[in-house]
Amino acid sequence: MVSSMPRVSLGDVAREVKQRAPEGAACPSVGLEHLDPDEIELSRWNEDRENTFTKSFSRGQVLFGRRRAYLRKAVVAPFDGVCSGDITVIEARETLSPRLLPFIIQNEALFKHAVSNSAGSLSPRVKWQSLAQFEFNLPARDQQEKLADLLWTAQDTRNHYKQLLSICDDVIKSQFVEMFSDGGFPRRSLSSLSTSMQNGLSPSKAGIHRAKVLTLSAITQGSFDESAWKEGAFKDDPSLDKRVSGGCYYVCRGNGNRSLVGTGEFAPSSIPDLVFPDTMIEVRVKQGEVLPAYLTIAWKQPFTRDQIERSAKTTNGTYKINQKALGEVEIPVPPLSLQQEFASFVAEVDKSKFAIQKALDELNATTKKILNQELGL
Repeated sequence: MVSSMPRVSLGDVAREVKQRAPEGAACPSVGLEHLDPDEIELSRWNEDRENTFTKSFSRGQVLFGRRRAYLRKAVVAPFDGVCSGDITVIEARETLSPRLLPFIIQNEALFKHAVSNSAGSLSPRVKWQSLAQFEFNLPARDQQEKLADLLWTAQDTRNHYKQLLSICDDVIKSQFVEMFSDGGFPRRSLSSLSTSMQNGLSPSKAGIHRAKVLTLSAITQGSFDESAWKEGAFKDDPSLDKRVSGGCYYVCRGNGNRSLVGTGEFAPSSIPDLVFPDTMIEVRVKQGEVLPAYLTIAWKQPFTRDQIERSAKTTNGTYKINQKALGEVEIPVPPLSLQQEFASFVAEVDKSKFAIQKALDELNATTKKILNQELGL
């Protein structure tokens, strides 16, 4: 069946906003590190902090991360502020509902278009002129508003599910503190708890062997997203020791930005057959000394994060942690019996998390299907 709706390009119904901020203006600032992958709402920013940003944005406009578009970063601005030059500011024209625009931008089909039209090897960027060519069906304005109502209602439900997941995580953290905060347990360095630590492999311009390569967004807040990868080329077929291995942990060496956000993020792997990049360190932990459930939560504690912040070095203003410094990070190691008791508690909470996550995944799949059908994506 042929759609009766007109086929339009993004540039027909939206425009890039290029507006400089007034000098000396004190307002919230947003960098690429504040945009979370696959999230349509902004949850982090800097308040009145000195920065060199000169690009301004207004509430309701969309902030699109044009650098490394494969990270899938695009949010609706909740206030007026300034942002990084690597963020493209987009607003709807008269024919498009501003409430629908964020969902058109934060969409897998648009990101695929952005990635395929990005230029640059180490830090690819996409221009608005390329984004503007993205095509989709445009419903009548009243249908746009109905679709936007549905999508924002689903977003409210999505936020509720995420709050429940956050509560589950808080319960686990509270139990960790209750069991281990005052135990006076011996401290061990990460290197002494590991059989090996190694950096990953960077793609090459001259490469002929294609492989899936993890992106930094694969490790977010202690979770591991195996869908966060891009195609890469290598001179030689990457060896098995450079591919994601079950039972290992992966650590972000840095985030590519002038912030510690993401640096030292730590997550256990879940699947094989992906190459991990040089921006990550693989850690193989010894069996029988520290359990995954304990180590994953211990890595998020303030005593661990403080060590990472002190150890992270700056290169041209960007923070990174190297293998040696990472290995020197120490954590308290309680007896295995206590670790096992904690692991059993985590397993029970994880049952609730699994049910909530399943409902969230079903909601995401349904809203994605509806949006794609309505817009012909």
